[in-house]
Parts: sequence; structure tokens; C-alpha cells
Amino acid sequence: MINIIFFGPPGAGKGTQAKIISQYLNVPHLSTGDILRKKLLDEDELANEVKSIMSAGNLVSDEILNSIVASRLKNEKNKGFILDGYPRTLKQSKFLDNFLLNNSNFINFYFNIKINFETLKNRILKRSSEESRDDDNIEVLETRYNEYVKSTQKVSNFYQDKQPSIFFDIDGSLQIEEITKKIKEIIKKSWNSAKIIDISSWLNTQLSCIHPHSFFLDFFMARISGVNIPTNKKVNIALTYIFGIGRKFALDICKNASIDISKRVSELNEDEVNKIRDLIDKDYSVEGDLRRKISLDIKRLNDLGCYRGLRHRKKLPVRGQRTHTNARTRKGKAVAIAGKKKVTKG
Repeated sequence: MINIIFFGPPGAGKGTQAKIISQYLNVPHLSTGDILRKKLLDEDELANEVKSIMSAGNLVSDEILNSIVASRLKNEKNKGFILDGYPRTLKQSKFLDNFLLNNSNFINFYFNIKINFETLKNRILKRSSEESRDDDNIEVLETRYNEYVKSTQKVSNFYQDKQPSIFFDIDGSLQIEEITKKIKEIIKKSWNSAKIIDISSWLNTQLSCIHPHSFFLDFFMARISGVNIPTNKKVNIALTYIFGIGRKFALDICKNASIDISKRVSELNEDEVNKIRDLIDKDYSVEGDLRRKISLDIKRLNDLGCYRGLRHRKKLPVRGQRTHTNARTRKGKAVAIAGKKKVTKG
């Protein structure tokens, strides 16, 4: 089972790529527009409410859209999904995260198709002259693009901070075939250890099995806090691959989850992995959340202009270390220290 979300401004080509990758991986493509149109064909109370909202020219609320998407995702539970056009707001993204967590599911890839407005405008003008679509005019595009920058871009930034290891920016100004090639390469690279050359053909051979996607479940079972921890290492060592978890925290987690530290990650069952996930989510700040907290703490010290803030600003040690020699506490090019005399060769 594989789950993917596509982000990008209107006209960037995320829908086109979602359809291509859907066929390539044999995974259902769920577009917000398609989901709503399909819902309109139903005769239940929710469908009638959606009809009345859309006929009045209003946007469907987050609560209704969340309910419809959740219902559709439940139907595709064992098949995976490719989402396009959802989530569009932070409220929707938080609902999706909670829904996936409650159903022991997760996202494998986020693809953000980036394109500037001028390139987008030229593309839409060309498309309108060829296809004569009603919504292909500059006024509509500008309104939709501004709405994307105002709300949806915050969602992609949220996921980029939260799970940077599985978030990929794609240049949307490239040709369709080139973008598809890049996306396929990223997906294939993640399965290098599985020695899968053609994922689509491999999936087709598995369709006759009782659990057609069991391999993907095994392969991704060790994803914790958005990080693929190595499956061949002992649990207390593998957990340290998560930013914010050191040896002490790793041992504490194993103890609280009642997991033998001599076990390797590949030997853990699903319940044990879920215990570890729940403990980390509940008691520890890791990965994107921790990086964001550190960044905000440094910014606060900088804004205050206190001693530690000034040291951060100059990229020098903060905790009283000597700087007469060896002022190397950060990666990168050496920082010159003001007032320090250089030794001249006699």
C-alpha cells in the first residue's frame, strides 16, 4: 500500500501527474473535484447539503469535505491512494493526520510541484487558446493563485517542516514527461533495497495474492515520526535515527513500551511499532516540531539581543567555550573572529 499527496498551484499540473502515477502504481487517484461530483450522485442527506451549497456558489466547508474524504479513504483502505487538491487548509491537514493515525496509516510521499506565476500565466493562455476552457482566463487564475498562496501553500510548508525526509519539490516548469520521470525516480529510489525495477508490473503480479500490498506494509512498517528507521539494527540504536531521540530516550522508550532492546526492528510486530509511535507522539518533541522549536528559540534570543542571541548571530559558541582557538561548533566555512590577530610567518 502506498499513499501520496500532490501539492501545487492551480494549473501546475498536479492533477495530470496524479493520474499518470496512479496508473503507474495501480493506486486509486482521489481528486477533491471528482469526490464531490461523485457525492452529488448520491441521495443521502450529506449529498443534498453539498448540492445546496454548490448551487448557491459557495465553497464546501472543511467539516463536510473532511467527512466525504474520510468516507472515500475508508473504501480505499487496502488499496492506498493518491490525493490531489486535498488538504487545502491547515484544518483539513490536521484532520487527515488524525484520521490516518487512528487507522494505522500514513503518507509515503509528498510531491510539491513548484512554478512561478508568469510561467503559469503563459501556460494557461496557451491552453485557453487550444481548449477554450471557461476557467482559463487570467482573472480567474489570479484569484485562484492568490487563494493558493493564502491557504494551501501554508499546508505544503507545514508538511515540509514536519516530514522533510519524504517531502520533494518538483520543478513544474519542465515538460510533463520530465516531471513524471523525476517522480518515478524518487519512488524507485525509495525501493532500491527491495530490488524492484518496475513497481507497476510487480504490483500486478501481486494482485492474485491474499495480501497484495503486504510487502509495502513490511517495508514501511518501520516508519516512525516520518523517518524510515533501519530494519536491520537493534531497536534502541535504530530509534536514534529520529532527530530528537538519543541513546537515553531510545532506552526509555524501549523500557516504557516493554520491548527487549536485543530485538532488531525487523523482528517487531505491528503492535510494538504502534506502541513506540504512540509513546513518541505523546511524550517527545521530534523531527519537524523540534527543529521548528529550536529555530524559534534562536530567533527569540536574537530578537532580545542578549549575550546568547549575539553569539548565535555571530555563529560562535554560546555556552562559554574558548574561541582563542577551535571556535568550530558548527558545520560550514570557518568564521573569522573580530580582533583576532593572524600569526605571520617569520
